[in-house]
Amino acid sequence: MKFVQLLYNPMAGNRDFPNHLDAFIHKFESIGCEVRIHRTVSNKDFEHYLIDKDLRRCTAIIAAGGDGSVNRVVNFMMKQKIEIPLGVIPSGTANDFATYMNIPMDYLECFDVLSEMQEKRVDVGQVNDRYFINVCSGGLFTNISQNIDIELKNTLGKLAYYIKGVQQIPRFRKIRYLLQSEKDELEDDFYLFLLLNSTGAGSFNKLAAEAAIDDGYMDLIGIKACPINELPFLFSKILRGDHLRDRNVIHWKVKELQIHCLDESEQSNLSDIDGEAGPKYPLNITVKHKALSVISKKES
Repeated sequence: MKFVQLLYNPMAGNRDFPNHLDAFIHKFESIGCEVRIHRTVSNKDFEHYLIDKDLRRCTAIIAAGGDGSVNRVVNFMMKQKIEIPLGVIPSGTANDFATYMNIPMDYLECFDVLSEMQEKRVDVGQVNDRYFINVCSGGLFTNISQNIDIELKNTLGKLAYYIKGVQQIPRFRKIRYLLQSEKDELEDDFYLFLLLNSTGAGSFNKLAAEAAIDDGYMDLIGIKACPINELPFLFSKILRGDHLRDRNVIHWKVKELQIHCLDESEQSNLSDIDGEAGPKYPLNITVKHKALSVISKKES
């Protein structure tokens, strides 16, 4: 009998997904699929659980959690070359990938979408020996999701990220990077950079409005160091999606990119992938074109 493998993080978001397990099981059993369930207990638990599993009759691996949980599943699937569709239940605080894929936030609607098994091939970014599905970033704000208190995050949701970000403003400092793509090279001072596989990250969904998750490119958005008094105007442009022509912003579409951090401070040498701690610099980034099959909402 075919089955779907559900992996869920009980600590994600407001922790209410376990209350909907029965509805999930009922939905998939009604279409003739057995449901196998694993509750995670640590960051590496996904890999430990799946490594020896026989997945030959598995029709989908479904991850319930936020972007960090999805990232861990994607890394396992890519490293093990698992050719099974990935489904996502957006039960975390940050669900940027699911939002881009138009997966409903309502659980029952989400289960309906996943049970239709509509597949879409999407790009995956590789940075050194790691993978990311939505964003690789560096500079200011990039370690917020790694350091934020889980109780604060679960209580305040996305507001907790903004509070943590505001706390960093007094420590604003420029970081020097060397960026080298297949076409361009630039050494300059930046506040942060984001390498996007979709249109946005961190609830800013217009960072790269014309980006596509299956076009074989990543969109690099770099925010150059500028006077602090210019930042409010720049952030207002980012909210409207009008920032790409700002003189303090660079926008490249790349297939390959190498990023060197020329600042020796420990804080500057942090990177982030999908809300998880990323690898150390230099970052060697490539696009794996349509390397992963995901379950998406049917186009109307």
